[in-house]
Amino acid sequence: MDMELAEQQPGDAEDPVVPTGAATEVPQTGDESIDDSLRDLAAAQAGSLSERIAAGERTHAALQSRLSDLGGA
Repeated sequence: MDMELAEQQPGDAEDPVVPTGAATEVPQTGDESIDDSLRDLAAAQAGSLSERIAAGERTHAALQSRLSDLGGA
C-alpha cells in the first residue's frame, strides 16, 4: 500500500467528503419562486447525479432571475 495514500484523511482534496443525506428542512425565503426551486433542489438529492445537476441548474437560474429583477428596481 502506498504510504502517501495511507496518510490521507477524509476531506483531503483527493478524497472529498460527500454528504450522505439531504437536509431535513428546506429554507424558506418568502419568495414563492425561490422556495419552489429550493424544494426541488432538496428533493433531487435522493435522485441520480444528473437529476441533482439539473435541479441545481434550475435553482441557479431562478436565483439569477430573481437577482436580476432586483437590479432593475
